[in-house]
Amino acid sequence: MSAALTTLTGVAKLTTVARMFVRDTPAPEPCFLTLNPHDNQIELQPTVPTRRDPVAVLGALLIWTHRLTGIAGSWRHTRNGALFIELTGRGPAGVRIQVYSSIPFTQTGGHVALAAGAGESVTPDELYRLALEIRKGQ
Repeated sequence: MSAALTTLTGVAKLTTVARMFVRDTPAPEPCFLTLNPHDNQIELQPTVPTRRDPVAVLGALLIWTHRLTGIAGSWRHTRNGALFIELTGRGPAGVRIQVYSSIPFTQTGGHVALAAGAGESVTPDELYRLALEIRKGQ
């Protein structure tokens, strides 16, 4: 018997979708997974290597979002010197899935033109091209 005052249908649905999404995505387990039943959304931060290779971070974002539809993305040059990136799309059962991470802005190799505090939209293709440019410069 549940002690909940109401049924937890939103939580149960998101838990099922999160379990399937993590199980079926060929990537390491996420380091953070947040269920937000109010917004019908799952937020996921990929596990990245401890040395924070920017190409590995960008690759993790792309791997975790490759099966989503209607992907919209943004990146922001934070005031503390990071490039914060988030991609959001639709997953199974219409659940919104947001995947996010960051890299040091200095590691973009001058390929991202954003002033500190500024942000703009970004596509998965642009992230892929950024990863290629960073890899060429390493």
